[in-house]
Amino acid sequence: MKKFKAFTLIELLIVMGILIILIGLSIIVARFAIRRSNEVHHMSAVEELERTLLKFRNENGHVPEIGGCSTCIEEEFFAYSLGYKGDNPVLKEFIEEFPFDGGTDATYYYATDELGQFFVVCVSLGGVDDSNHFGYYCTGTGIGFVPEGDPITKQHIEEDDIAQRTVINGMDDSDWDLNNGFGH
Repeated sequence: MKKFKAFTLIELLIVMGILIILIGLSIIVARFAIRRSNEVHHMSAVEELERTLLKFRNENGHVPEIGGCSTCIEEEFFAYSLGYKGDNPVLKEFIEEFPFDGGTDATYYYATDELGQFFVVCVSLGGVDDSNHFGYYCTGTGIGFVPEGDPITKQHIEEDDIAQRTVINGMDDSDWDLNNGFGH
């Protein structure tokens, strides 16, 4: 009788187990990398909107208002102010790169004080209206309408910051769609 050299069943099971573990780890790492990449893209887009608003304020003495005045933008501030909707693209000439690239699906938020000096721009990091509960990223000249002391200029708001999430959800919002921009 000839003896054949082959792997035993135990050896094959061990190799398969190691491969399954490596594949599982690579999927976890890939998902983390994609999520982190989306977060960085959204944060950079919000900072671009902040620079755009600062340029507008430097030239006009105030940032655009939200509300019922004749020159105000009533709703979906970024959709209208960047020219995706309506005919009053007040920020379009101030943005560095147009068309604006807001990344994957998200909601961009905007609020300003009555004098148009302080403003806050936020983005949901977990899809439209933060449906995946990843939190928000905010920046601007002050978190809140009248900052006390030194204004907080950048802030990452996590899922458990319920009070701040409520404030952000009360701000004017524009939903960004990866395929259609603000125009959907």
